[in-house]
Amino acid sequence: MSGEPATAAVTRPRREPEASWWATGAWWLLSVVVALLHNGLWATPNLAFVSLIVNNPGRNPFSETLAGDYLLTDVSLTRLSWLLDQRDPHEVARLHLVVLLVAWAAVVALARLRLGHRPARTLTVLLAASPLVTVSMQWLGQPDPLTGLCGVAMVLVRRRSAVFAIGLLAGLTHPEQAVFMAGVAAVVRCFLPPGAGRDGDGDAAQPRIAGILGSLAAALGGVLTGWAAVQLWFAAAGITISNPRTAYLDYGVSRFWDHHTTEPAGMLWTLWGPLWLVIAAVVLGSLLALRRRDSTAPAFPPGAAQAAAVMAMFAALALLPVFVTLDETRVYAVLTAPLLAAAASWLVEASAPRVLRNGTVVLLLVTAVVPGGFATGTTSWRHQLDTAAMAAFLLDGSIDGATPAESGVTPWLLSPFDFEIPAPP
Repeated sequence: MSGEPATAAVTRPRREPEASWWATGAWWLLSVVVALLHNGLWATPNLAFVSLIVNNPGRNPFSETLAGDYLLTDVSLTRLSWLLDQRDPHEVARLHLVVLLVAWAAVVALARLRLGHRPARTLTVLLAASPLVTVSMQWLGQPDPLTGLCGVAMVLVRRRSAVFAIGLLAGLTHPEQAVFMAGVAAVVRCFLPPGAGRDGDGDAAQPRIAGILGSLAAALGGVLTGWAAVQLWFAAAGITISNPRTAYLDYGVSRFWDHHTTEPAGMLWTLWGPLWLVIAAVVLGSLLALRRRDSTAPAFPPGAAQAAAVMAMFAALALLPVFVTLDETRVYAVLTAPLLAAAASWLVEASAPRVLRNGTVVLLLVTAVVPGGFATGTTSWRHQLDTAAMAAFLLDGSIDGATPAESGVTPWLLSPFDFEIPAPP
């Protein structure tokens, strides 16, 4: 007809029609249901401590025998709980579940706005299978959902001013984790596929090094501003932290090593959970692509190999701060959360639409069946958690039909596990 070579119809990439927002929302809802099946629900043994902070704004309510005042630096969600009058332990845990769902929906909507339906669909499925959502659902009351999803959002927003604002919120939520996480987000956002407007303030022509430096300045500047604001508030209010998180560094290398090697297989699995299947599929697909590569067809989309190397580097580097913590899965999940946004974008770029759609369905099915877990030296799994009892607790604060004293919450929350939360040395 037009004289166009016959091979053009073969080599032209096939595109999937853009689905509606309703379709994106349906995938998000399905992902939430699968995550609930995968993880169940439980709350952090620190829940009574967090409630104590919420009920005592502007002061340190801990005595020398309660080594929990390191939690005071998690300002954003405790202040939100106080403002919304969600102060009892069950109300605090319930609010954290709401924050998880709202923030999850927000980052999926952000991915849809910036990248389209397929990346948003892929992102919500990756989140459903991720350890970030596992630790958020199984330890309600920790700031992980807000901290980690701030890292995802940093990758997706276009403007560095937005990166700074999200970094500020992360710094008010969990500054120790947010510093590393923000650095990861600032770099990987500059390695998104070319069509994602990856560099800085939407200037695709900007040199990558300048884009990385600008994003780092915005992300880390936001986190450090949030941290500085908390320190100034503590100084003005006369709040002193006697047991900071850095006190745990005094355990020493040998004790940390013993902790991490208690159940190494469980710890290794829970670093990525079902997402290990995605990693394996990507590695296998890359090896097959390299094997059949010829001189006329590239094995990968432009920039994909470089982006994969950057993401793999940060996945490995995140193991270093994990070594000096007791909550291996929780810390690793938050530090590497930005990689989920970058991975979702590149999986769409590098995969045929049908392969990607079928892969997301398989990942959801596997996630729904395989139990979620997290490592704190020993590894804990979904079947150890009484989700029905936690649901009743979230509704009215009752345990076995009775309302416990605040001190009675902690033994109950610890009862499914075979570990003890140690005090700082």
